[in-house]
Amino acid sequence: MRVAVLYSGGKDSHYALLKTLEAGHEIVCLITVAPRVEYSYMFHTVNIKWALLHGDSMCIPQHLVEVSGEKEREVVELARALAELKNRYGLDGVVSGAVASRYQKERLDKISESLGLVHITPLWGHDPEELLREEVKIMKFVITAVMAMGLAERHLGVVVTEEIVEEIIALSRRYKFSPIGEGGEYESYVVESPLVSIDLRRGEKKWFPTGWGLYNILDAAPRRKCEKFLKARAL
Repeated sequence: MRVAVLYSGGKDSHYALLKTLEAGHEIVCLITVAPRVEYSYMFHTVNIKWALLHGDSMCIPQHLVEVSGEKEREVVELARALAELKNRYGLDGVVSGAVASRYQKERLDKISESLGLVHITPLWGHDPEELLREEVKIMKFVITAVMAMGLAERHLGVVVTEEIVEEIIALSRRYKFSPIGEGGEYESYVVESPLVSIDLRRGEKKWFPTGWGLYNILDAAPRRKCEKFLKARAL
């Protein structure tokens, strides 16, 4: 099928993209949703505009869709944008990195059905601990926000290793948060994978007394454009 990928630049949306290619679908564009507020029920917000480097790195057309960030209204706004892109590209489906969030999946299911699209969810229903272990073996990503008890300032801006994954899993069990971070417990940004290579040159940590923090990307650029994606598509 000809598909668009809902894409945040984080580990789950990127892994869903990899799985979509593996399944033989043709990715014709990426859709990056940028809420105009700091918090959204549906969409990733931290460093979201830096996700555009990934489309540049892979040479896939990428569309930044600005939405209000208001609950439910932002869903309608995405539906309008997706309808226009369906007509432009002749889309058959839309891909998301949903893992366990029924709130997200049900709304994307509804949008897709109304537009005559198939909603593809390659990660849906996977065990979150095993999924995180799979992702770290294939990708390098940094943690760009921590908002769950147990996670700390020292986790911000670091490239996640298998050792750190096991630490996150242990903390998630102790403090009862999702190890995959789908509920906003933490956010991520992919810097290396079979398809992309990003030079993360500079960033800044912000830690707040209430026990949460952000890593704001200040400077980054693709190391190699198109090469990895074109090779993968040719296989």
